[in-house]
Amino acid sequence: MANWKTYDKGDEMPEEYKKLLLNLMSFQADSEYAGAQRVAENMRFAPRPEEAYRLSKKVMEEMGHGYYVWNLMSDLGVNVDERLQHLVQNPDNPDPAKVTVINGFRKENWSKLFECWEDVALFSTVVTPAAVAFLGQYRECSYLPWARVNVRIHKEEYGHLAFGVWASKRCIEFGGEKTREFMQKRVEKFMKVGLGFYGRPSSGDGQSAMFDKYYEYGIKVKKPEELQEEYLELLESRLKEVGLEMPQGVEADYDMRVGYEAADLDVQVSKAAS
Repeated sequence: MANWKTYDKGDEMPEEYKKLLLNLMSFQADSEYAGAQRVAENMRFAPRPEEAYRLSKKVMEEMGHGYYVWNLMSDLGVNVDERLQHLVQNPDNPDPAKVTVINGFRKENWSKLFECWEDVALFSTVVTPAAVAFLGQYRECSYLPWARVNVRIHKEEYGHLAFGVWASKRCIEFGGEKTREFMQKRVEKFMKVGLGFYGRPSSGDGQSAMFDKYYEYGIKVKKPEELQEEYLELLESRLKEVGLEMPQGVEADYDMRVGYEAADLDVQVSKAAS
């Protein structure tokens, strides 16, 4: 790991560093809250009281993740009350000039993925390992308050993954081999989202123009290729635990992760911090 300069609460930091930091923090906080809104909609699929209870706990924790990071953004001069109010008032179609929500958590994209409780269980089994890997890197980032917050978030994301494994096993327990075969066929669509979660490769065609700067400052500390390796290892072990196989040759859906161009993020974060 590179020897990045670290910053704590109240420290002076370069303007470029602060702008890049707020880009990623807004990306995480706004999307965590919007993701909680989407997860809450899946309550309609809950087949039993215990499943409903455990899903509601996930909703609360996802909202908490947004709250933790918004608090840090507030310390840096961002009006986070406006961000929350916009998401509450516009849950289905938030304005990219006001909040930063990944495409996968926009209702028109999210709703296409879910048709039944098996889909809800598979999302937490197949996509959440990508969140575990991606957000886990922030525990070692150069902005120490954010690093500390993500220690807790990472632990809770592991809990969401455990929920997915539990829910998937329950589906098969109650539905038998027919349900297992049904779920196996649906793994691929969620794996596409998981593979695209951490962004395009750090080199080659389609690389992120922003990545080098994030990495230079230690705001991101792992390359997409490293995160992919972590994701696939974690995914394969959890699918095996459930009794499912990992599909081969699945192509990443990067569009589900990307919400807005970097220039748009700069504009809306600058406005929020002014």
